[in-house]
Amino acid sequence: MSFLELPLELRLIIYEHAAVEGAAVTIGACELTGKGADLVHRVYGDERAPLPGLPPMHEPAILDSYSSRLLSVSEPARIDVSSPSSNPPDHVAPTHHSTLSSLLLLNHQINAELSTHFRRKNNKKTSLFVQFPLGLHVFKTKCPDFVRQARSIHIAGSYPKPTTTKQSPQLDQLAHLVSATLGKSPRYPIEKLEARIYFPGGDSYPRVWDDSSPASVILRNVCGGFIDMEVARGRHGTGIYVSVRPHPDNKRVISTVWRRLVEGDNGQPTCGDWAVDKQWPEWNKEFAPSSPLP
Repeated sequence: MSFLELPLELRLIIYEHAAVEGAAVTIGACELTGKGADLVHRVYGDERAPLPGLPPMHEPAILDSYSSRLLSVSEPARIDVSSPSSNPPDHVAPTHHSTLSSLLLLNHQINAELSTHFRRKNNKKTSLFVQFPLGLHVFKTKCPDFVRQARSIHIAGSYPKPTTTKQSPQLDQLAHLVSATLGKSPRYPIEKLEARIYFPGGDSYPRVWDDSSPASVILRNVCGGFIDMEVARGRHGTGIYVSVRPHPDNKRVISTVWRRLVEGDNGQPTCGDWAVDKQWPEWNKEFAPSSPLP
């Protein structure tokens, strides 16, 4: 008996097991370190190949739990492939995470059944935590269908001074994600989108408001919503926290507060620590100011 010959009720149960059911999923990329031969085997062994679009010696990471380390700016996630305790190459991509995407591509009938089933149930309960910028690329290329089950999306990372005037592909991916979830007639409505982006450098404040900055990309692609922004300015960098919630009348209501960012000097938090909210994976549906750094 083929899969499509099974009763619809049984197929829907199978679809449920294929879906992401965890309360939190973290998506990003890890830098690989270690000896040359070990690195080559990790990247190319057993007919593997690097994910196009990632920097050299980086590996996609999709975790079915919350990982502040994968989102960290001050201590980026790294894997020593020469260490006996290093994880195997597939440690970040459990097979059930890719099953839903594969099912959607099988044929039109399965795609329609999946889309109708999850839209009717409307029981989204997964929070997606996405590393910026590389996590957006991993999200789009490895698991774009996770947005179907997302209740909320939380983005964290760093945006250094661009070395070229050309907009990065990750900013295009950010624009697409915001438009799909909080744009006009969103395909995948969510309860909240948060982005905490750190701009390194004492002269970084003007870059926050550049047309090509992540904050500007988010603002341009939100059709209507409660938009709360918090700008933290410091000696070593600037952080911007953007919180967006849908507005019942599709209006734009914007508020902004400015705070002092204390970091980088003796006895102070490390530069970039601000990018990861200390309360995550817990989050408030309403806007909540950043918790003070310890």
